[in-house]
Amino acid sequence: MKIEEVKSTAKTQRISAHTHIKGLGLDENGVPIQMAAGLVGQESAREAAGLVVDMIRSKKMAGRALLLAGPPGTGKTAIALAIAQDLGNKVPFCPMVGSEVYSTEIKKTEVLMENFRRAIGLRIRETKEVYEGEVTELTPVETENPAGGYGKTVSHVIIGLKTAKGTKQLKLDPTIYESLQKEKVEVGDVIYIEANSGAAEEYVPLPKGDVHKKKEVVQDVTLHDLDCANARPQGGHDI
Repeated sequence: MKIEEVKSTAKTQRISAHTHIKGLGLDENGVPIQMAAGLVGQESAREAAGLVVDMIRSKKMAGRALLLAGPPGTGKTAIALAIAQDLGNKVPFCPMVGSEVYSTEIKKTEVLMENFRRAIGLRIRETKEVYEGEVTELTPVETENPAGGYGKTVSHVIIGLKTAKGTKQLKLDPTIYESLQKEKVEVGDVIYIEANSGAAEEYVPLPKGDVHKKKEVVQDVTLHDLDCANARPQGGHDI
């Protein structure tokens, strides 16, 4: 299992006319404040947008769309971005302009479909087996290089993990040892290692319970992320 970094599928956002907007600027009763969260004026529209945000949070807007109509320069895009900021990072929001749709290389429907799929989110709940604890031992085991020569290669690594309940010794793949070296893991660090992928992360407190346990991991992804993952399958298997 080789761990590698991949390019993010999120759109890069530059400083633009709307990057200062942090929300709708409403008080606790949903009443708009004249100047708040980067917005000025348009109180009635902001109050209505606040009601839409409440409906989305209470899951009453599923399968419905919101259309903001008005003359140019009246703040339609600003209110749309303010709604996205109020909903938070977990709700995918994909701003686009009309000039993105027109291209000689990609069809208009394809551009629209990609942006729709960027804006549809999935929450994946997964139960993973993990080993977590304080590192008591980190010993790479070397063997003669099978390709010949005088060099040696790491065949596997022995790692000891300790928790409040007990200790365990693990035999890990050399590629996981490389990722532990990149993270600068040393004896005394508190880490957790996923049993399937070998992904390792550092902790601060000593975990309670057993070294080997099941952990529930929640991931928020978009349909576009899944499309990109399927476009680059690894190991000959589709995701």
